[in-house]
Amino acid sequence: MKNEIYSQLAHSSLLPDDMAAAILAGNTPPPEDVVLHLVIGALDAHAVVLGDARSSWNEKRLARIALAVAFLGAMVVVGNEERRGGER
Repeated sequence: MKNEIYSQLAHSSLLPDDMAAAILAGNTPPPEDVVLHLVIGALDAHAVVLGDARSSWNEKRLARIALAVAFLGAMVVVGNEERRGGER
């Protein structure tokens, strides 16, 4: 299941080309690296939507929600990695 999700993510254009190519070649990067790129993408999208005077309030709200979800996902991944490593 995890490999299928990474494969779909690699095809989604949400990750940099080199990271997507590595995933498709079977070299899955650490989850923290993947999450970092997803959070950066959400930050970029949020900034673009907020900076566009033609963006509606709903578009701004959706961008903010997407950013919040990206950060929550990052917190979950980092929390899981800390528990696995015994640091917590």
